[in-house]
Amino acid sequence: MAVRVLSGSMEHIKATTDATLTEHLSAADNPDDSIDGAAKITYTRNGADIWQTDDGEELDEVPDEYRVECSCGEEFATWGSATRHAEEE
Repeated sequence: MAVRVLSGSMEHIKATTDATLTEHLSAADNPDDSIDGAAKITYTRNGADIWQTDDGEELDEVPDEYRVECSCGEEFATWGSATRHAEEE
């Protein structure tokens, strides 16, 4: 499920990063087959408006509800709210 940028240097990607969003997903909401159970998946938006994901990680504790944390510290109940916030920053 990870989206990878195939061109551009790491220096360019790091220089154009505007936001990071981290989803906290229950096992039922986790779309990544490589992670059993609840997961935390981090997305980074670069200057080209491409959201890249890390490989994600399994969570020890199941989250009570879906949430997305922004790198600025704000939390959101939906992916759409989080991405709108990140695009405004």
